[in-house]
Amino acid sequence: MRITRLLLVGLLCLGSNARSQIRACLPEPHTLPDDLRSTLEARLATFLTAQSQGQWDDVAGLLGSKGGAYKTTYRQCLISRMQELRMVSFDRFTPGLYTCTTEMELPAGTVDRVTAEQLSWYVRGTARFQTSSEAWVQETQIRAYRDHGRWYFVPPQQQMQEKWEKIHYTEADFAFDRRHEIETPNPPSSPIEITNVHVYMDRQFPSLRNIKFRLHNKTSKKVTQLSLRIGNEAGFVGMGGPYQMEPKGYLALGLRGFLRRGLEKRDGHYERLFCRRLRMEA
Repeated sequence: MRITRLLLVGLLCLGSNARSQIRACLPEPHTLPDDLRSTLEARLATFLTAQSQGQWDDVAGLLGSKGGAYKTTYRQCLISRMQELRMVSFDRFTPGLYTCTTEMELPAGTVDRVTAEQLSWYVRGTARFQTSSEAWVQETQIRAYRDHGRWYFVPPQQQMQEKWEKIHYTEADFAFDRRHEIETPNPPSSPIEITNVHVYMDRQFPSLRNIKFRLHNKTSKKVTQLSLRIGNEAGFVGMGGPYQMEPKGYLALGLRGFLRRGLEKRDGHYERLFCRRLRMEA
C-alpha cells in the first residue's frame, strides 16, 4: 500500500514561535493631498541633504520615534550604518509615491487626509550610495510616515544591510553552521521525521539562509508525494511534490534564500534584524 499524499505536521521554524501567514499587500501609486505632498517633499529634501553633508543629529531627528521603533540603542546603531554607507543623492521616479490601501478598500488616486495620516508611504527612485572605498547607484525606496502631524523617514535598510554584510562578514561566517537558528518540533505522531538540519548564510545575500535537511519515513509504507511548510514570524513558505521515499527511507532536500519573502512583508521585523549581528557567539 502506498501513501499518496502526506501533509507534514512538523514545521521548520525560525524563531521561537510559528505564526499564521500575514496577508501581503503590494504598494501601488497614489497621490497625497497637496499640503501633505509639499511638506513631505520639503522634509525629504532636508533628510537627504543632512545625509549627504554628514549632519547626523539632523538625520537622527528625522528618523522619528513612532511605535518605539527607534529607541536609543537602535537609533545609534542605525546612524552608524548610515555613516558607513551614506546615501549622497536620490532621484525620484515619476510616479514615485506609493502606498498600500488594499485593506481599506480604497481606489487608486488621491488618498484623503485622514487615511493618508495612517499609512506608510514609499518614495521610489535611484540612489547613489558611498562608502570610504567605493560608490554605486541602484534603485531603492525610502519609507515615509506621519507622527504627530510631521513626516519622518525609514532609510533603505535592505540595500544597506546587504552591502554592509558583504563588507564585514568573513569566510568563517559563511562556513559556520547555524542550525541553532532552526526549530524542528517533530511530533511523535508524524510519520515523517525531520533530521540532519544544516543552515548557512547565503554568500550573495548574507541576511538570507540556505537550509539543508533530510526527511525520514518512519513507516513501512512508500511515500509518493508530500508537502512541507517552512516558516518564520512573518509567515510560511510551502514546498511539495511527487517525492519518492521508500519504507524507512530518507530524502535529502534543501531551500535556498529563505527569509527574503517574509522580511519583505514586514518592515518592522526587518528593522529589528538590521542592527543585530546574525552570528550568535558561544
